[in-house]
Amino acid sequence: MQILLLLVLAEACSPASAATFNSLKISRDGDTYHLSADVYLNAPPLQVYRVLTDYNHLTRISNVIRRSHLLGRPDAHTATVYVESRACVLFFCHTIKETQNVAESPPADLGATAIPAQSNVKLAESTWHLQADGQGTRMQWNLTIEPEFWVPPLIGPVLVEGDLRAEGEYSARAIEKLARQWAHLPPNSAATNAPVAQTR
Repeated sequence: MQILLLLVLAEACSPASAATFNSLKISRDGDTYHLSADVYLNAPPLQVYRVLTDYNHLTRISNVIRRSHLLGRPDAHTATVYVESRACVLFFCHTIKETQNVAESPPADLGATAIPAQSNVKLAESTWHLQADGQGTRMQWNLTIEPEFWVPPLIGPVLVEGDLRAEGEYSARAIEKLARQWAHLPPNSAATNAPVAQTR
């Protein structure tokens, strides 16, 4: 699964509050963006994994994802997923359409790769690794993405990075809140704006 705009703003806060980032690096090489992050989520790993693999409801953890659904399962540990997002830089908006192959290694690892022939990104690859950390989860992920649409030069890349950080902050809170709800835990006091999980 490629959750394309799942990037974050590091904050100094206690483990009892929402989404504490131990490290965050965003870099750019030409038109390609790279992310490397290490984040603590105050929710159990199994429920965090469940949120990340709830492919039909990724809109719950993003402000920019408009549609998502599971297309099929080529085998027991691979999912084919469609994700449609809406991204804007200044007055330039673009709909990002991705078909991804997601390699699942529960309960700890996920790896997603966009299929270029069925997507409008040139390159999109990401990995997630989860491990228990006290009563919560330490999540490490890496993302590399090269969009196919045009980004305005000079100020454009700076705005892209800023927007990705803001979207990621929201997404991290949402993942944590949904995971806590599925684990039947009370919400964090700092996680007040994330969506509410629905019983399936």
